[in-house]
Amino acid sequence: MSETEQAGCPIPEGDLSPNVAKNVGAKAPAPLKMMTARGLAPLPPRDLVTAQYVLTFDGDDKVAQSAAGALANLDARIANAVLADSALNPHVLGYLAGALATNDAYAEKLLLNPKTPTAAFVKVAEVCSEAIAEIIANNQARILEVPDIARGLTQNPNALRSSIDRVIDFLVRNGVILEGVRHFEEALLRLNGAERAKAADKVALPLHLIDEQFLTEEEKRERRLIDDDEEAGDDDSKDSLHDLLRSANIAMKVALATKGTKAIRSECLRDTNRLVAIAAITSPAITEQEVIAAAQSRTVHQDVIAHICRDKQNNWIRNYQVKNALVNNPKTPLPEAMRLVPSLNPRDLRMTAKSRNIPAGVRNLAQKLVKTKAR
Repeated sequence: MSETEQAGCPIPEGDLSPNVAKNVGAKAPAPLKMMTARGLAPLPPRDLVTAQYVLTFDGDDKVAQSAAGALANLDARIANAVLADSALNPHVLGYLAGALATNDAYAEKLLLNPKTPTAAFVKVAEVCSEAIAEIIANNQARILEVPDIARGLTQNPNALRSSIDRVIDFLVRNGVILEGVRHFEEALLRLNGAERAKAADKVALPLHLIDEQFLTEEEKRERRLIDDDEEAGDDDSKDSLHDLLRSANIAMKVALATKGTKAIRSECLRDTNRLVAIAAITSPAITEQEVIAAAQSRTVHQDVIAHICRDKQNNWIRNYQVKNALVNNPKTPLPEAMRLVPSLNPRDLRMTAKSRNIPAGVRNLAQKLVKTKAR
């Protein structure tokens, strides 16, 4: 293996042109390497920047630093000749994209070059200007190929919120969810039930785990055949569902929470990931009985309880059983529980006043109301 390859350069020395190899190869003299690193070697622009890129991996720190510095401050004449050059090695284009991310003119040329690796967009997205962020946001094919570009945009203070929302909405509608990015939850809740189901269609799910209301007649017949032939009903056991969700990525979990069976939704409501739990409680397939059970549960994600309290679209608290369950659930946000206490009937109010499993504030208010009504 050559010295260049040993240094970690992803371009094998055998793939370099003779001009480049002569200046950076294992047999190249140190003075020639330094001259090349500084951009002083008499090489064509494409060969020069390729050689400088290779030298950023050189074992001599001075040579490597000189090459990196020269590429970060690329001469305009060289830049105009190479940044849009689709024949330039993709590794070099990717490096330049990161090094020149804050130079709008250079970054634009690189991002519009079809040979620039999509992964390079992630680094650019984190630090680029508003104008470049807009170019990135408009390249949906690249974003779908490497969704982490969206994560980069969310971390960039220069990116417009409207551009970020547009990118996130696009990904969510294509069944793509990124872990740890709060914008995805907001985008998910912006979709109505039909749109949520359509987004979940982009994710491949086992047929027997999908709620029947989302299946075509043909799919229903196919599932019945599977159940009859393979006794697939056991796959819905609590342990197997738990194992499936534990190994699934965030996009699959959200899709299952949206389109899965009642058993799947029940598991997802208890998922530690807020996005998965919210996807389950807002599933188009969720029933009133499931909401009542969730409101009574001490094991569902706490944000599920908060959502039930504040869901204006379905207004679940119109159901008295939901209301009573929320008052007596210690996970219910205190202001919401206090607001609901006066609407309890006398019998439930007395039980609440005696309960030791709820916050003292809720219990004290119930006791006060019981005394008032007893007069």
